[in-house]
Amino acid sequence: MNTTNALMGFKLFIFILVASSIQAQTSVNSKVYAVNYGVIAKMISDSFGAPIPLVEEFIREAKSLEKEEGIPATAFIGIAILESSGFTSYLYKEAKNPFGMRATKIWSGPTFIMFHEGADAPFRKYDSPRAAVRDFKVFLASRKWFNDALKCPVNDVDCFLTGLSANWAKKEPGYASDPEWPKKVRRVIKTYKLEQL
Repeated sequence: MNTTNALMGFKLFIFILVASSIQAQTSVNSKVYAVNYGVIAKMISDSFGAPIPLVEEFIREAKSLEKEEGIPATAFIGIAILESSGFTSYLYKEAKNPFGMRATKIWSGPTFIMFHEGADAPFRKYDSPRAAVRDFKVFLASRKWFNDALKCPVNDVDCFLTGLSANWAKKEPGYASDPEWPKKVRRVIKTYKLEQL
């Protein structure tokens, strides 16, 4: 009986030790992520002047979407930085729209009218980084020509950006008309060390 109790006590001790180790590691990992978010947000802020908390919030939302749906946050953040001049563009300041998303007929949310390419044009207006990130994913999923991008492994940013690029052989428009766009996004990712997120 004493041997059984001793064995059970030992097993309980090992269980508590392992659980404490996992909890400690999780806490360390959370602090590392928070440090990375802060360091990278500061680099972006130093380059463009956007408030650090705003950039950190956007990073957190992109990472949250990555965990939930397997969309590479690195790519989303790189695209947002490129399209919104580091969260400082007029469209971002007025409509919290970091992706340059137009308000087409299918959009039923709030809009912001801005002079663009020679005429007033409606753009999607968001109330938070979360709304912008989630809507961008919904937009990509609504276009069959982006299916290739959405099927990419979460850690394959090149695959994702290639999937968002124009493929004229398949008669698929890309996210941006600029043929250099994927290279520009990759450059942003490298410059701001987004792959560390």
